[in-house]
Amino acid sequence: MVKQEKRQHSRAEIKWPVTMLNAQTKLKGEIENVSPYGAFVCCKEVPPLDGNFFMVIEAPDQKTMSIAARVTWSTVLETDAGDSCFGVGVRFTNVSASDRQYLYSVIAKHYRLKNNQRAEKKP
Repeated sequence: MVKQEKRQHSRAEIKWPVTMLNAQTKLKGEIENVSPYGAFVCCKEVPPLDGNFFMVIEAPDQKTMSIAARVTWSTVLETDAGDSCFGVGVRFTNVSASDRQYLYSVIAKHYRLKNNQRAEKKP
């Protein structure tokens, strides 16, 4: 049985440090994949699950982005090292036009590289 993708937007596999902030919490984590409209974040502590919060994202070769977000789902994951982490899917609720454009460019670059790798493997 083939798993059907439910996402509306393509995502790029990345590893970017992120800090999630609200009035009560400052929590560090790592974004593992991203689209212009949301991301998957892994963190060691329970993230803010209710309401909006800010994500301070440290993307390489880019100014730090500050994006408002909301958790849409969460789970507990086991890492390769045997530790557990909290995985959360977040939906961005407020993104500047320049930050969204940067995210679009990251996705496009990711898929160009992926397509080039596939083309190189063909006989």
